[in-house]
Amino acid sequence: MTDDDDLRARLRRADPAAALEPASPAQVAHLVEETMSRNTRRWALPVAAALVLLVGGAAWAATRPSAPQPVAAPASSASAPAATAGSVVLFTTGMQAKCREPEATRLAESADFAFEGTVQKIENGRVTLAVARVFRGSTVGQVEVAQEGESSETMLGSGKFEMGRDYLVSAAEGSVLICGYSGEADSIGLRELYEAAF
Repeated sequence: MTDDDDLRARLRRADPAAALEPASPAQVAHLVEETMSRNTRRWALPVAAALVLLVGGAAWAATRPSAPQPVAAPASSASAPAATAGSVVLFTTGMQAKCREPEATRLAESADFAFEGTVQKIENGRVTLAVARVFRGSTVGQVEVAQEGESSETMLGSGKFEMGRDYLVSAAEGSVLICGYSGEADSIGLRELYEAAF
């Protein structure tokens, strides 16, 4: 007795239909015809899955939060006498956001103001940066940014402005761009992002 014979014998013993009489050719033909004519179940499951995905996708699209956008665009202060001596006031939202990887093309499209600056003063929730370089927008001497909360995970580096540190900051319509578009100047990849965008 070979291993195959032993296996067949085991299968016959385990077959719950072994005690039944074999089906007649007419019964087999009927069962085959019935199986072949029931094709609705074949496509019903994929169609149901597609409908669930379609409805789920539509629900997600209708209820998803808007894409994180930079929080403000530069608005020159009314008292700014000259471009280089003037100042700009920016705002942060302080919101928590899920962000996708920053892209130079998106930064170039979104930012209407971008600069490199050093924090000179932090007072009453307002950070004053001395501008060293303007990548985009009018040349100004300083920028003030409202700093809400202790930190923001969406700003690269420590997540907040710290005295004496250098930052790369971009903004759109007076709001600081977060989600990896602003942060400490020595943050990995941020300077390269600015150089590629501007």
